[in-house]
Amino acid sequence: MLPFLTQTKIYALALLIHLSSSPVASGQACGCSSTILPVHVDVLLPKDPTDPFGGLKSNASSLRRLNETYDIFGVFCQPKTAQSTGQLKFCSGGVVLNFFVDVVQLLVHGFTYTYQYWSPATEEFRNQSYTDFACDRGLSSFAIDLVGVGLSSRPANASDVQYATHSTVASQLARHLKTTSILPGVQPFKKVIGIGHSAGSATLIFGAITEADQSPFDGLILTGNLIIEPGTLLTIPGVTSARDDTPLRWGALDPDYTTTNNRSIFYPTDPTSFSPRMPIFDAFTKDVGTVATFPQLSVSSLTANYTGPVAKVVGSEDQGFCTGTDRCDDVAALTATERVLWPEAKSFQVIVAPGSGHCMNLDFLANGPFSTFVDLVNQFVAL
Repeated sequence: MLPFLTQTKIYALALLIHLSSSPVASGQACGCSSTILPVHVDVLLPKDPTDPFGGLKSNASSLRRLNETYDIFGVFCQPKTAQSTGQLKFCSGGVVLNFFVDVVQLLVHGFTYTYQYWSPATEEFRNQSYTDFACDRGLSSFAIDLVGVGLSSRPANASDVQYATHSTVASQLARHLKTTSILPGVQPFKKVIGIGHSAGSATLIFGAITEADQSPFDGLILTGNLIIEPGTLLTIPGVTSARDDTPLRWGALDPDYTTTNNRSIFYPTDPTSFSPRMPIFDAFTKDVGTVATFPQLSVSSLTANYTGPVAKVVGSEDQGFCTGTDRCDDVAALTATERVLWPEAKSFQVIVAPGSGHCMNLDFLANGPFSTFVDLVNQFVAL
């Protein structure tokens, strides 16, 4: 035991050891590298972080300017087979696989998760790694830690971490992926598809509202997210101040950084639908959000004049949106309701993944939604 190491440093050290050992939690066809990119954020935030629309409906007197540069940590994964420009095809076991070397997915995690939501840092849960799944099917990805989370910059003031901050970071990174080499030997990409989970989807929605046809994203896949009306917030039990929950790790944080000590809502109610060890890993690797995370989810009820293709994917056993209601039973009706808020989208669809929970990456049925994501990316690229 090294007494001079804090729990936070041990956690970071463990991640870095994992990231530096061979390819990052990847399949044989996938090469992954971690990187840190500086991202400049210049946005107007509501002075009150509980503003339900994140400042989108606020007047000037209730807003303040945030002008900062943050270091954003991410893991970039690329198929080793894709080495030239354009779309490659090869046959594996009788199946033709497409390799879109000009396309990258920007993966945005949800509340209290990190980049590891897209690729759990242990071989035991390789079937829960979307980055591996996508790589094996010819798609590159860049999974990030948002501001305030994981190995990215964590502002001293939690109120600086709002959806306007997150969406700016995501859009700036999308533009970076299109204009600059993210790593030596990696050419800029022509198309960036944003895939968000839960609060990560809300991050992409916020950007779609503010940027509309100027958005750098060539398609949006929004998972674990349906319309949330003001006053009907998604309820997550056990949300508490992070410094009170884990003082050894987060004791010095602003009390408005929050986490959760009960993560059962993220899974299906059937305990046989996921590994009993997954919630243990989930609890060990959980991270933080901020007080703005919940009330500002109401941004999902605003109209976005985004012009690219959009799809929403939700699990039929999502305890926040589907179970206990008939909301997700009639997919056509659900699609019609959700479609109203995307009037300019090139295409729009809602897909209900049977048997999956809110965090659909973490249960035994993960490969079903993963196949859906890849199919959607391929559809979007072809438009």
